[in-house]
Amino acid sequence: MDSSLTNGQLAALILRIGLGVNMLLHGAVRLPNLSATVEKMAAGFAGTILPDMVTKGFLYSVSFIEILIGLAILIGGPFGRWGYFAGGLLMTALMFGTSLKMDWATVATQVVYLIAFYLALNHTPNQRS
Repeated sequence: MDSSLTNGQLAALILRIGLGVNMLLHGAVRLPNLSATVEKMAAGFAGTILPDMVTKGFLYSVSFIEILIGLAILIGGPFGRWGYFAGGLLMTALMFGTSLKMDWATVATQVVYLIAFYLALNHTPNQRS
């Protein structure tokens, strides 16, 4: 069986589809109960230095950011490139807050996502124009 795609290209494609679907659905499934989700998550940050208003504002935006990142990655091309970059920035922001809670198990999961975004971005053709 002959294929015009290399193993590396297929690997990049499956990573792109997986990360794109994951991010898209991570945000989309929260939308129907967004207020309840934000209230529940914000309660976990009550003991940190983050003000409640800042925490809730960020948490309300996360689902929409995840949806946009997922769509950008799934569309691919230059959108995918910036989607991977934005995903890495989002993970960094989430790791900051999660570290303040000293929830190291969740930080470890976020680091795995960060590595996935790095690998995906590192294997995306440079499309500056």
